[in-house]
Amino acid sequence: MAGVLACLLTVVVNTSPHQGDPVAIRIGLNGASEVDIAEVVDRLAKASSLPIPRPPAPLTLPLEGLAAPLTKALLSDTLGPDATLEVRPRELVITLAPRLAEPGQRAGWERRLRDLAERAGREVERRARYGMHARESYRPDDPGRPTVCLIHGLNSTSGVFKHMVGPLDAAGYGIVAYDFPYNRDLDETSAAFRRDWAEFRRKSGDARPWAIVAHSMGSLLARSYAEDDATYKKDVASLILIAPPNRGSSLSKAQTFLQMVQSVQAMNGSRRTDPLALLGDGLGAAADDMTPGSAYLKSLNDRKRRSGVPYHILAGDSGYLTAQARARIEASSKSGGVLGGIGRLVSSGASSQLDEITDGLGDGCVSVASTRLEGVADHRVLHANHLELIRAPLLFPDPGPVATMPDILRMLGEDIAVEPRRRQGLGNRGDFR
Repeated sequence: MAGVLACLLTVVVNTSPHQGDPVAIRIGLNGASEVDIAEVVDRLAKASSLPIPRPPAPLTLPLEGLAAPLTKALLSDTLGPDATLEVRPRELVITLAPRLAEPGQRAGWERRLRDLAERAGREVERRARYGMHARESYRPDDPGRPTVCLIHGLNSTSGVFKHMVGPLDAAGYGIVAYDFPYNRDLDETSAAFRRDWAEFRRKSGDARPWAIVAHSMGSLLARSYAEDDATYKKDVASLILIAPPNRGSSLSKAQTFLQMVQSVQAMNGSRRTDPLALLGDGLGAAADDMTPGSAYLKSLNDRKRRSGVPYHILAGDSGYLTAQARARIEASSKSGGVLGGIGRLVSSGASSQLDEITDGLGDGCVSVASTRLEGVADHRVLHANHLELIRAPLLFPDPGPVATMPDILRMLGEDIAVEPRRRQGLGNRGDFR
């Protein structure tokens, strides 16, 4: 991100500090209207003549869109009342009150700025864990332990696959999991996945094709590589897409609201997560790209399926709204009250949105119809909800049954079979959360 920050970063001092005038620090924003917290710390420390080291890498937070007020609130709360913020076109202006130079105020100001620097450093370390991570079972270029790459979805991490790891290991597959910031613009995230895929395989020296098992939004990342004529290297042996929102999901917008609530909770101390982590990963961009009819989905779906790569789709139809309850809603469009309002919404074109949560038509997040993809014949519907498709139901003991596991093992066996003479059982160790 540092490379795209505006070049002109200037410190403007109205008059000399000893005259008691405020100090205005202008920090350029990048093309996405994000500010680099490392630059904020560095410029404020230098302006205050404080020995605070710059955080080790760029850390950008949004100053435009839904998350902008939260970013401003986070910075204002951290820096305190003697640092005022003003967002202007292409820059953030932070004005420091003259009293910060007073001996009695300086120590408190240094504590605040050092706290921001330390939190930014921890967040940079957390982000460094994004990318491809190999489990102990991974054996590059070994036909006796072919590789399966796991890709999580929105509002998730690779830890969501913890109930699938044991069966895959025991069946003889090596596992590489991909973690990524799931709130970013999907063009950006897809490009990062393609780079990380190629770089990991280059460093490992792995020349054999991998299978991909992807959940929800992760399926879009998988397709973004396999169906990209410019970057594809003929190294995907199987695409197993679980609850893929190929035609989008209107409920993805609810995740944006949830993330906003989580950010506010983090700022007021009722949530352990540092709000830097929530805001730094973005807010709402991925949900916009997964909205039905988005430019991202249109571009992706205009591509051809990759010839020579087997596609498999596993969908769920265990929704939260019964067919009877839905029928009552649809029949109530002419009545008054809340139910009538919902009914009128349905009659005005929201019926497909109800499909996502109606039992028999959707898994609670993605409708069965949205998972279908032109050119893919292997499409199976299981009676499980969005999460149960990849992990055990919450009421079952760990590891519990995973609804899709029999189908996944069968599909992998057909597409990228383990050579029995070289099979190795490695148990279920690892750091999946």
